[in-house]
Amino acid sequence: MRRARGLAAFLASLWIASAGAPGHAFAQDAPAPDSTAVGAPAVDLTPVEPPAGDSVGVAPATPRSQAEDAQRLDRDRFEWGVAAVQGYFDWLGTFAYRRFLRDGGPFQQNIVIELEAGKKDYLSEGAVSLLYLFRPIRTFRPEWRIRPLLEVGPGAHLVIQVANIEGFDDTGFHSHAYGKMHAYAGVEALISRRWGILLRGRFTTPADRPLDYAQAAIFLR
Repeated sequence: MRRARGLAAFLASLWIASAGAPGHAFAQDAPAPDSTAVGAPAVDLTPVEPPAGDSVGVAPATPRSQAEDAQRLDRDRFEWGVAAVQGYFDWLGTFAYRRFLRDGGPFQQNIVIELEAGKKDYLSEGAVSLLYLFRPIRTFRPEWRIRPLLEVGPGAHLVIQVANIEGFDDTGFHSHAYGKMHAYAGVEALISRRWGILLRGRFTTPADRPLDYAQAAIFLR
């Protein structure tokens, strides 16, 4: 009897323990597929648009106007030409470099370094001139293909003459330096963006030396 009672008590306790097991098993089950695991942060894969005005890049350059481009190219140039002069020489060869200085008030200001050379019979002459010229801005536009040329300003000149004296086997030299006021009037025409033709005459005061001339030249910008 004692063994039967002990066996019955053991079976009863085993049944009671097994009755609570399902609830414990459900507590240990893995989370449902649609649940979010604790500690795994969600990742947002939506692309983020950069805020307006903060984009990194180079803004396209503002295109230069035709007038500005023509003005930039027109300021410095070389001039090759010939001149018909008053005086002993019939023709002179000329070469000049024109350098833009500034736009001041109503004038464009330029400096010109000019070389002149001529020969006739026994006499040869060379001259170096330095001119500071004022050109009224209202008389032309840089984009014009044909433009009037009006300039005025002082000039400093150095003239050297070489004479071959026949019969004496000797050469004579003579030099003279002086300053003048000059006024130029003419026209210039652009053949291309770099080449052009220049026609002009010069008036000098005081006019006690025969250096006034009419000049034709080709210029390279």
